[in-house]
Amino acid sequence: MMVTPADVRAALALPPMGAPMRRLPKDVLAQHSAANPTDRKLIDSAIERLDWWATLSPGTVGIAAGTDGERPVPAIQLLAMTARVEPTQRLLTLVHRAIPVPIILATALPANAGTRLSVAPLRRAERVANQMVVERLIVVPDLTERADTATSAFLSSLALPALPQTTLAAIYGALIERGEALAVARITNAPFQPLAYPALVMARRDALARYGQAEAEWLATRSAAKRENRLAEQVVLGNQARALKDRLQAIAGELADAPFACP
Repeated sequence: MMVTPADVRAALALPPMGAPMRRLPKDVLAQHSAANPTDRKLIDSAIERLDWWATLSPGTVGIAAGTDGERPVPAIQLLAMTARVEPTQRLLTLVHRAIPVPIILATALPANAGTRLSVAPLRRAERVANQMVVERLIVVPDLTERADTATSAFLSSLALPALPQTTLAAIYGALIERGEALAVARITNAPFQPLAYPALVMARRDALARYGQAEAEWLATRSAAKRENRLAEQVVLGNQARALKDRLQAIAGELADAPFACP
């Protein structure tokens, strides 16, 4: 069976909070997040519905707020989105930046294709007072079949009582780290492996960033080679694509061989 946003909510094992789930109007989302007509059109056309499910705060989960570096984390919101079309990174960013606290966003993909989980650390805007902006968007590899070993292990790792209990910032950081662990498991076909040491977390994060950049360059170059009609340019682009594929495989090997990939 496919993973649903409700499965993610259940995996978090949140305490009873009393407040009922409520639907968030798309016009309010657009008002707080869309910077132009294109963004407003994207919100209206791509989102079927957006629901607020829970707020993790000192009052609801009994854990202090805290900060992640200079980023305050006074609360964490759990939201569920139903997408009409494949959700782009731009759409996910618009949702994450609409609320001035970190969000756990569980998106139901079209055609019952599973769930896309995303998180996004926020930072204070440099030019606009009392406004937060998305520092980076972390999109967890799609959660599809519940029977998938890595997916099952990832969901089992999300239970709130098993996450760091020091601050909400530490909880959010642990969720990011678990998403990165699932990405490594998918790339290397290795067991899902959360990490305990910050140095290893940062090393893995750096390798994943390099992998993502190399993958984007390889896909763009390969696509350009397919569109090119001139033979000489096809050869040049083909060689570039092969070099990028070699770099991609080298980084994947690094992820597989490093200590943070060991079961």
